[in-house]
Amino acid sequence: MKLSFLPAKGLLLALVVVVPLQASDNYELVNRQAIDRVWSGNYVGFDFLTRGSHQYIAYYDANRQLTVMYRGGERDPFRHYKVDSWYAWDSHNYITMELDSDGHLHLLGNMHADRLEYFRTRHAHDIRSLERIRVMENEKLESAFTYPRFLKRDNGQLILKYRSGGSGDGSEIYLVYDPQEKAWSRMHEGSLIDGQGLMNAYVEGPLLGPDGRFHMAWIWRDTPDASTNHDISYARSDDLINWEDSSGKPISLPITYDKSDVVDPVPSGGGAINGNNKLGFDSKDRPVIAFHKYDENGNTQVYISRREATAWITRKVTDWKGFRWSFGGTGSLSSFDVRIRKPEQLANGKIKIPVKKLDQWYDLLLDEDSLELIETQAGYAYPPLISEVASSDAVLLNGQDSYGPDLILKTLSSQAFEDAEDEVFYLSWESQAPFRGQARDHILPPSILYLHHLKKKTD
Repeated sequence: MKLSFLPAKGLLLALVVVVPLQASDNYELVNRQAIDRVWSGNYVGFDFLTRGSHQYIAYYDANRQLTVMYRGGERDPFRHYKVDSWYAWDSHNYITMELDSDGHLHLLGNMHADRLEYFRTRHAHDIRSLERIRVMENEKLESAFTYPRFLKRDNGQLILKYRSGGSGDGSEIYLVYDPQEKAWSRMHEGSLIDGQGLMNAYVEGPLLGPDGRFHMAWIWRDTPDASTNHDISYARSDDLINWEDSSGKPISLPITYDKSDVVDPVPSGGGAINGNNKLGFDSKDRPVIAFHKYDENGNTQVYISRREATAWITRKVTDWKGFRWSFGGTGSLSSFDVRIRKPEQLANGKIKIPVKKLDQWYDLLLDEDSLELIETQAGYAYPPLISEVASSDAVLLNGQDSYGPDLILKTLSSQAFEDAEDEVFYLSWESQAPFRGQARDHILPPSILYLHHLKKKTD
């Protein structure tokens, strides 16, 4: 998971993205190093964190054991430490980590409606002092723990949100950390969003907007079947405690389906899926939400919604012919035929929506006023030079090509060390696709986890 920090209203938010920085070919390689051999049997999210001069990498090693690496600056060697948590097959079990105000690392991962897997250091920036913490705040709620996400106040105070419960029956819980007491407490009296035992919300955000408010969009899902996503919804807040809809009407907590500010009433089975409703902002600070659903002909299309004077308006962006992504079932899908990243505001009166259709990334450029598509450009999932290592460093292990057509390249990016604004770090590794949480009948050799240090090209 990657974290990005923006100031306003006393909070800085840590946001989850796969590649948060603008991916392009406008980079040159400073250096590259192999970190370790890692699990490649199916994709699961690692984490990468750079704070000042401190850099952390968390991953599942070749034996599936949760491993952390740390260095105190680019000239320092990495140290590593393994905790007593082993990954199985569920691609939901990603890793996430963050530092508190005293420099202690908080590490969570390997959970999908499972009991809490949480580790914290006893000493600042000392990964070898990581120890397991059995309970954060409520043992019962933490017995079905999923989707941990860290947020952070600008005074350094740490916030954690997670889902308690399962797909189709879950609640959004927020906790606040007290570093003096080394204890977590509830931010809200109950949950922020509650599916009332009938559904659960898959939330994008909260994101700190250019207006100084916190915004979140979500889609409801009735059951573990991925096809039962419906009703893209929205709320905003000044302080993460008091929430309102897009018209300014207060919403009492917990937010439930009947209180939702519905952006687009996509029906269950209507072609929308959690993880692909992305929230951004236009030049007038209005929230815009990109997503996909089926059109009147049953084809999958990208849409964008924006809150205007009195209501949400939705525009169809693409006009793909004969293309329908039919999905459903439980567990992690083996592939996403469509991927959407958050809309970006450009300086020339345009909005860009990065979209992947099948195996190709595109940048959809929209006129900001009309939200009509005016141009489609080739896009990048990551700087192309990162993929060079996958094609040039293939090796034979046990008489078998370790990199092949059934492996996919995954990346994470991180800000550079302090005072290096034109630089960025990427992690890359290869793995097979998710397999709906089930074991495969064969396991490929581990792949190499690489750290790439890149710098923007100069004219």
